[in-house]
Formats: sequence, C-alpha cells, structure tokens
Amino acid sequence: MPAGGKTSARAVARMYAALLGDVPGVRLIAPERLPEVTGVAASGTDQVFGNPSSWALGYAVWLPGATSGAATTAFGMAGAGGSYAYGDPATGIAFALTKNRLTPDFAAVEEINGIVLDALGKR
Repeated sequence: MPAGGKTSARAVARMYAALLGDVPGVRLIAPERLPEVTGVAASGTDQVFGNPSSWALGYAVWLPGATSGAATTAFGMAGAGGSYAYGDPATGIAFALTKNRLTPDFAAVEEINGIVLDALGKR
C-alpha cells in the first residue's frame, strides 16, 4: 500500500485476515508460503531513527508495546500519526487502527490492541 493510502481500519484488517487464512471467497497467500513472507528477512539498527528494526518481505516484524511473543510473530506496517495494522500467525489476530487525530506515538494502538488481546485471552 502506498504511503498516504486512504482506507478504513476494517478493510486493512480484512486484508491481514486474508493473508492469515480464508476470508469468505478470498485467500491472498497459500498457507505454506506465509512463513516465507512473514519471517524475518533483515534486522539491525534503523539507519534513520537509530532503533532496532526487523523486516519480513515488505512488512515490519514488530508490534507496538509487545515485549515478547507477538513482538516476533506479528507482521505489519505503521502509518503516519500513530496508525498500525498487523496480522499474527501465532494468534490468528488481524488488527488495524486508523486515526484521524495524528500523534507522534503508538499509545492508542498499544491500548486498544491490549484490550483486544485481553478480551481474546491472548496476552
């Protein structure tokens, strides 16, 4: 998705769900290919921001606020102003949060994703 894409959180979460498995009528990738696409392909220090960074094939391998577990299995992409979307093969969760009030952090993602994880008993 190009930078500055305009879409709903529901649509982005549905895309991640279709990467993880069958969404009625749609499966974007064969199950045996998912580990290839979502596994760490490169990691090191981000040369712009200076933070540790891991990347799969086109996706960040990172989850805001996660310290273990999903931090290494979730694949997704951050958006401008604190939006984030991801899929996690370990839990089967597809999540997206888009924002219309931009902030320089992922506090809203961490809070709402925590509520989702707690409700599903995945944290």
